[in-house]
Amino acid sequence: MFNKLLHEPYDIVLEEKDTWENIRLSQPTFQLVYIREGNGHYHINGNRYEYHPGKLFLITPDDRYHCDIARHTAFTIIRFTQLFITQLKDDAERLELCDWMKKTDYIFNNYHTKAGCIFRDAADETTAQALLGSIAREHQQHGKGYQLIIRQSISILLNLIARNLLMSETPDVQENNGPFSVLRMISYLQEHIYQPEMLRMPALAAHFNMSVHYLGEYFKKHTGESIQDYVIGYKLKLVDIRLSYSNMRVREIAQELGFTDESYLSRLFKKYRGTTPGIYRKMNRKQETAR
Repeated sequence: MFNKLLHEPYDIVLEEKDTWENIRLSQPTFQLVYIREGNGHYHINGNRYEYHPGKLFLITPDDRYHCDIARHTAFTIIRFTQLFITQLKDDAERLELCDWMKKTDYIFNNYHTKAGCIFRDAADETTAQALLGSIAREHQQHGKGYQLIIRQSISILLNLIARNLLMSETPDVQENNGPFSVLRMISYLQEHIYQPEMLRMPALAAHFNMSVHYLGEYFKKHTGESIQDYVIGYKLKLVDIRLSYSNMRVREIAQELGFTDESYLSRLFKKYRGTTPGIYRKMNRKQETAR
């Protein structure tokens, strides 16, 4: 392994490999990995998937992954920090910025993204492939305005991914049994994390056509934690991101994520993180500066 530091909010890597060598990145980085040619198997967090040209995988900073390359493989890899997302919009467009944060939160925490089966709409998949080709071409040629074109292409690509992931959450796509139901529940919780009324047990039970008691038992059986604990843990991950990569006030974060007030969020954050939101933000901003 070797370290690689991103000096910009995003990085485009075009590479071809016959064998896989892991890269240790020096800061939390989200990645889109696109297979241009070749085949083999892709391993992520203990799961194994076949890959071939056209496959697109999404990777979060905490994922463990590698590839078993069967045939010479060409990759297009787009790496970016959460800072890149916040820079897509000016601070004056705060509402649109929050919408972007919500989309990336959903994209990179949606379980189905790991398998590479992202696109449900053939036209969207064709558009995505064209965008990936454009990104690679602009990165290689460095023509006039190439940075703006790359940024806008990535933003459109993320929109397409988000739309198709939402399409995949319909009952006719996901089987209504076993762990597939849990994946649907998790996706539903992530999608509606900003709508507290949609996360209450009666609302969840009605949506999934289960009793409140059975729903709670079923979720805990398949995940090892209660729905309430899952929601709290997921919200705190979103708080981490906002404290580290945005200028949102704690009061604004609490309001956006449906906490009772700033004081409640601060108490909860300290309980689970061992420090206050303010200190956490200072510590993580210092780490980013040091890098």
